[in-house]
Amino acid sequence: MNRQMKISLVLSMLILAAAACYHWRGSQRLAGVRENYTQLAAEAATFGITLDPSRPSGPARVTRRERENKDVDAKAFATELIAFAKETEAGGDPYWFINPTQQKRITEIMSRMISLDSAQLKTLIAEVRAAKDLKDKTRQHFINFPLMTLANDRPQVALALVTESPDFLKDVGSTGDWVVSSSLITWAKDDPMAALEWARKNGEKFSVPITDDTKQRMLAGTAANDPKLALKLISEFKIEDTPAALSQIASAATTPSERTATLTALRDYLAALPDEKARKAATERALRGFSRGLAQDGFTTASQWIAGANLTPTELESIAEGLSHSIKNDETGQWIDLVSEKLPAKVSDSKVGELVSGWTQRDYQAAGKWLASTPASPTKNTAVRSYAETVSKYDPATATQWAMTLPPGPDRDATLKHIQDHCPAK
Repeated sequence: MNRQMKISLVLSMLILAAAACYHWRGSQRLAGVRENYTQLAAEAATFGITLDPSRPSGPARVTRRERENKDVDAKAFATELIAFAKETEAGGDPYWFINPTQQKRITEIMSRMISLDSAQLKTLIAEVRAAKDLKDKTRQHFINFPLMTLANDRPQVALALVTESPDFLKDVGSTGDWVVSSSLITWAKDDPMAALEWARKNGEKFSVPITDDTKQRMLAGTAANDPKLALKLISEFKIEDTPAALSQIASAATTPSERTATLTALRDYLAALPDEKARKAATERALRGFSRGLAQDGFTTASQWIAGANLTPTELESIAEGLSHSIKNDETGQWIDLVSEKLPAKVSDSKVGELVSGWTQRDYQAAGKWLASTPASPTKNTAVRSYAETVSKYDPATATQWAMTLPPGPDRDATLKHIQDHCPAK
C-alpha cells in the first residue's frame, strides 16, 4: 500500500468516526431536548444565534452583524481545517491518528464542525473546494464530512449544493452519489413527494443514479411516519422490485405500535393485488421485513405482539423465514417452541430445522446443550436431525451420536446417510 493510499485510508476513518459521533450526539440531544432548552439556548448564543425566550419553539433571529460574524468564523475554521489537511499530507506516519494528542485534535475538529449551521457549512465547503494546493483526494475527504453532516441533518441544503454547482459531484468523488441518496432518504421522511420531484428533475441532469434501492429506502423513511402513504407511493416511485419495497416498509416499523399500524396497512394493500401469485410473493417478502425488528425486541415483547396481531399461519411462516440469523442465541429455544406450536406440522418442521441450523452455525455448543435438556418430542427429533446434519461436515462423530438418539426408522436412516455423504475427506 503506497503512502497516499494509507493517508486516504486514515482520512476515510476520520470521516466514518465523525459520522458516528454526529449520530450519537444527535440522538443524545433529541432525547433531552425539552429538559435542556436553556442550555441549548446558551450554546446557540455562543454561535451568534439569539432565541426569543417568549417563543421557545419559534425560529432563531439572526442579525446581519451576527451573520457576518458567523461567516468570518466559518472562514477562519476553514483555514484551520485546510492547514490540518496539509499536515496529513506531509505526515510520514500513516497511523498518526493513534497518537492521543492527534485523537484529541480530531475530536475537537469534529465537535466544532457539527456545531456549524447550514450557511457556515456551505462556507466551509466552498473554502476547502477553493484550496487548490491540496491534493484532489485530500480535498475530497475534507469536503465529504461537512457534506455528510448536511445530508443527514439538512438534506435540502446538501442537494442545493449539488444543483447550484454542476461540477460539485466531480469535486467530491464517489461520495457524491452517497450524499444524494442519503439526502433523498432523509428528506423523504418529512416530504416524500418533494424528494421524489427533486429526483425526477435532477437525476438525469447530474447523472446521479437514483437506484431502485434508494427509492425503496425513501419509502422506508416515509413509512416510519405514514405506512399507508408509503404503500400508496410505490407506484408513484416506479419501484421495479415491489416485494423488496414492501420488506423495506415493514422493516421501518421499530416499535410494536408502529408494527401494528404497518401490518394493518400491508394487509389492505396486499388484499387489493389482483394476481394471486404476485400477492403470495409480495406477502412473503413483506412479512419477512418484520423479522429483524422482532428479533431485536426480544422474545417476550415479540411474542406478545405476535399473539395480539392475529397472524395467519402464512404470515407467521413468512416472519419465521427471516428469524434464523437474527434472533438472540439464548432465545432460540423459545422461538422454536413458538413456531412448532403455532404452525402446521409440515411447515413447522422446516422452520424449526432452519432455526436450529442457524443456531448451530453460530454457537453449536449452546444448541447442543439445549437439545440435551429438551424432552423427547417430534419437535426435538426435527431439531436433532438439523443439528446432526449441520455439524456433520465438521464433527461427524458427534453428528452420528446425535443421529443415534432418533427413534429407529426412516428419519434416523436418512440422517445417518447425510452424515456419511457429507463426512469431511480424510
